[in-house]
Amino acid sequence: MPAPTIRPLPFRHNHKPALGFEIFRLSSLFARADRRAIDHPLETPQRPEFHTVYVGISGKGTIEVDFAPVPVGRDLLTFVARGRVQSFPERGIDAWMLAFKPEFLTTTAGSADPLVQPAVLSPVWSEPVIPIARAEHRELLALAERMDEEHAKPLDVIQPWLLSALLRAFLLRAERLVGPRSPPHAGLATFFTILERDHMATRSVAHYARASGLSVRRLAELLVAETGRSTKQLIDERVVLGQKRLLAYTGVSVKELAELTGFAEPTNLVKFFRHHTGETPLAFRAAQAGRRILPSRRRS
Repeated sequence: MPAPTIRPLPFRHNHKPALGFEIFRLSSLFARADRRAIDHPLETPQRPEFHTVYVGISGKGTIEVDFAPVPVGRDLLTFVARGRVQSFPERGIDAWMLAFKPEFLTTTAGSADPLVQPAVLSPVWSEPVIPIARAEHRELLALAERMDEEHAKPLDVIQPWLLSALLRAFLLRAERLVGPRSPPHAGLATFFTILERDHMATRSVAHYARASGLSVRRLAELLVAETGRSTKQLIDERVVLGQKRLLAYTGVSVKELAELTGFAEPTNLVKFFRHHTGETPLAFRAAQAGRRILPSRRRS
């Protein structure tokens, strides 16, 4: 079976293109896919250019986010930051889906606003699922339903502000569940932006510190405090993720992969990849190919 390609998914809202926010049920997305009312199977890997929050309603299952199964379903909040590659291999689960552009949150934000860099939507947050007690679950579902009611009304000058306020209230409740934390240093946002841009070209810690406007030592201190990982660990993790995406979703050879991700020799790439994943690049590719199931078989 040929490797699937990652489908870029820009934010689109046919009825309210300028809004930057949409809410709908996961079950309705499955129904649209089964009617072929959307232009791609949900099993296709897709990379949204927007954040997605799942508020579990019923059932328990998983979505796949960058090769890892991530739980979705009742009594769970699940967060997928923009730029992550996700797919929907399972049915039988339902959740509210809140899809929004990052700018939708910052319309009224100040510099000390905890949602300028929300922990629950951090691309490096290693636990993107929050189990919630029944009482909290009911309150968050009520907020989601209130957003859905407002979203269904005709767009006017008040609606973006009202929906943004409701979404912010929802995410602040989620931040409280994660626990208190200090606002992240501004240089960290720069670091992750530069890492996303340059990880294919260099793994130099000094490069990322310089581009972030920080010393190597200061960047390391901030990253350990924020993520529990060193600068080198975060750089290597991003490089490995890029390599995995190329192996699973393109037909590049190991030699081409080495050239694309900054390794002088394919053997160096193989050692690096095996050190971080426990398997060779070709073994990883074969395992991913073996896991694929055609959408028609999924539905049957």
